[in-house]
Amino acid sequence: MAEVGRRTARKPQAPSAREAVKERLSPVDILKSIGPGVITGGADNDPAGIATYSIVGATAGFAQNWLLFLSTPLLIVVMQMSAKVAHVTKTDLATVLRTTYSARVATPAVLLMVIANVITMGADLIAMGAAIQLLTGIRFIYWIVPLAAAMACFTIFLDYRVISRYMLWLVAVFATYILAAFLARPNWSDVLRSTVVPHVELNAGFLLASVGMLGTTITPYLFFWQTSGEVEEKRGVQRLSRSNLDITIGMVWSNVTAFFIIVATGAVLFSHHAQIRTAADAARALEPFAGHYATALFAVGIIGAGLLAIPILAASAAFGVAGLAGWRRGLGRKARNAPQFYLVIGLAFLVAMELAISSIDPIKALFYSQVLDGLIAPFLIVLMLLITSSRKVMGDFVNGMATKVVGWGAAGVMVLADVALVYQVATNGLPG
Repeated sequence: MAEVGRRTARKPQAPSAREAVKERLSPVDILKSIGPGVITGGADNDPAGIATYSIVGATAGFAQNWLLFLSTPLLIVVMQMSAKVAHVTKTDLATVLRTTYSARVATPAVLLMVIANVITMGADLIAMGAAIQLLTGIRFIYWIVPLAAAMACFTIFLDYRVISRYMLWLVAVFATYILAAFLARPNWSDVLRSTVVPHVELNAGFLLASVGMLGTTITPYLFFWQTSGEVEEKRGVQRLSRSNLDITIGMVWSNVTAFFIIVATGAVLFSHHAQIRTAADAARALEPFAGHYATALFAVGIIGAGLLAIPILAASAAFGVAGLAGWRRGLGRKARNAPQFYLVIGLAFLVAMELAISSIDPIKALFYSQVLDGLIAPFLIVLMLLITSSRKVMGDFVNGMATKVVGWGAAGVMVLADVALVYQVATNGLPG
């Protein structure tokens, strides 16, 4: 009887990978699943990303839409691997890299990501200020400090549940680009053909635009944010199917947004040979051809994108540094319980604000941040593939063959993007 009692008192076993994936979801469950994945998808289109897509549309029209079509499954799989790392190990990506591969491997990846994040934050602050100037007429420089201070306070002092609800609402702002695209009245047959039929030009301009597209879409800070967001949500392997659905919705929405940005700018600016350098330039240039409403919608989208992405850029930098150093971390913690973590967030905002008000060239900032992201991304994807394929780390939740194929494909695409970038710099030099 004692043996029987011991048997019945055993703890229930953790679900296997097959059991976790089999969870059936009702429509209500699907709505409840929306969380870190959708937020990550929205953050993927920060103001610097909007600038990149706008420039691609203005200079190449719809010719590179097929890259978005190609990158969508790659992005989904990479982000699902990031989430799975969090579900199984119960910790963030920087910690997993440090404990699995040592600090010598983790440190360069984290520090390069932090540098790229801070530069991007500075460029995003400039873009937000320029968009507000477009709507109000007040010079963008006067908006930089209030915007940075407000977002820093919001990120540091509000609870994660409040922050996540705010971020989810902000994701909806990207619908403005769908409306702007329809106001631009594109030739939809041309749009569809460019989306499904690959078009490649072997020249430096086309290659650099391709690098910008892929570097903006599959960007390293999202890997760190996704794992940290899943840890904050505490969904676990039991809800792996919900997490995967959440990520799929978020990544599809991210690339749908990018698609309509390119459609709006390609339909109007490419056909009129308009020259733009920033997202605010694109919004301004739309008005003579697509009307004031298209310009206003584009500008509102830039502001909303910054409000969503800049706190995530700062938080992902802090998660990376804190995980590397072994500090307490988490947006669900009070500032006094994780002082170093929140100090990194504050410093990220401070440095980004200084970059923005020091008249940094936003195009150079965008270029250099993409260079760093492009160099880090394939390295991190390979490390995540190795981690998520290791039975020692992941147990029954190792990658299946389909995930491995798509994951290695994503790494290969990013390596090709790096090669293209090196070719561009070697032949034409750095942007002026």
